[in-house]
Amino acid sequence: MLVFATSVVGLTWSRVNHNIDTRDINDLLGTNRPTQSGTPAPTDINAGRALSILVIGSDSREGANDVDGAGATGTTSGMRSDTTMLVHVSADRTRVEVVSIPRDTLVDIPACAHPDGTQTSPQSDAMFNSAFQKGGAGGDIGGAAACTILTVEALTGLYVDDFAVVDFAGFINVVDALGGVAMYVPEDIDDHLAGLQLEQGCRLLNGEEALGFARVRKTVGDGSDISRIGRQQDLVLAIFQEALSTNLLRNPPRLYRFLDTSTQTLTTGNRIGDVRALAGLGTSLASIRSDDITFVTMPFEWAGPRVIPSWDYADLVWEALRTDTPVDPILSGDAGAITTALQEREAAAEATAEPGSPAPTPADPGDAAPAVVPSPNPAEDPLLCTKENAS
Repeated sequence: MLVFATSVVGLTWSRVNHNIDTRDINDLLGTNRPTQSGTPAPTDINAGRALSILVIGSDSREGANDVDGAGATGTTSGMRSDTTMLVHVSADRTRVEVVSIPRDTLVDIPACAHPDGTQTSPQSDAMFNSAFQKGGAGGDIGGAAACTILTVEALTGLYVDDFAVVDFAGFINVVDALGGVAMYVPEDIDDHLAGLQLEQGCRLLNGEEALGFARVRKTVGDGSDISRIGRQQDLVLAIFQEALSTNLLRNPPRLYRFLDTSTQTLTTGNRIGDVRALAGLGTSLASIRSDDITFVTMPFEWAGPRVIPSWDYADLVWEALRTDTPVDPILSGDAGAITTALQEREAAAEATAEPGSPAPTPADPGDAAPAVVPSPNPAEDPLLCTKENAS
């Protein structure tokens, strides 16, 4: 029995590890990088150090990713990073900060090496998502990820520990492996470009619907990529919550089935590419709550239809990540809105602390009729939307 059990465990790890396409990109990153904080990473990736992992959503249409039926030789050919999130896991594993970097941000892209020994030319004021395309010009995902990492490190001064590239098929696999995710849809959606039709309310999305929800842009809200980032963050949080609510990380058979399915189209670096490292990291976060996960969008200023980093506020975000301290959630998105929110916070604090301010007079309970509290309705309240009451 012991021999049988040991053999099964060994085959399990071997099979799941084989699913993950890992790339060693250390040579492509070179040596001109920020100083790595803390002590060298221990064998156990979860042991006592913060991790910064760049999660990149590729819009490649090759193979199973041709969700639009356009074919890889059509207008959508090539690799671009449609979504990029810098995920920071605190050293004590009590917090996760997720910073979305808008794809239309104008940044400086350093020279990037290709696996064949060639090198790209550095660029100034280039679109952020073009770093992935230039690094992967030869079709190599590792080169695409390396160029994106170098661009992020130049932008933030933060050492990026590793990366994960998720394509369309991989995203569908993750959601379907969880049995779908519950999402509150604030308005009816009918978008043929994203292949999505949804009615307003609490909806249970399968993998294809979740992908459409992440991609939809022009027919929802103001049609901008910035507003789409907010929906993508809501969706990623819903995936987090589903994994945590089902005790996935404490159920080894179900965890294996999830990893076996969801890693088949995942590409990572060699630090987290080992399934034992992924499982170990996940297990160390098993006690985290959704309130411990902070989503922000890199503070920016508008530059015509593009955006540029708002250094006054963006540097505060990058400094918090570099020092492994909590990111203030108010530091998110448009710099003008951040300024207004900070001023309102300061004014409220001053009003509360002002000496000699008379305390408000309590209202007589008989002065007003009791408020009518409506019955909770999951179809109208995003906070009540769960898989149990989604349709």
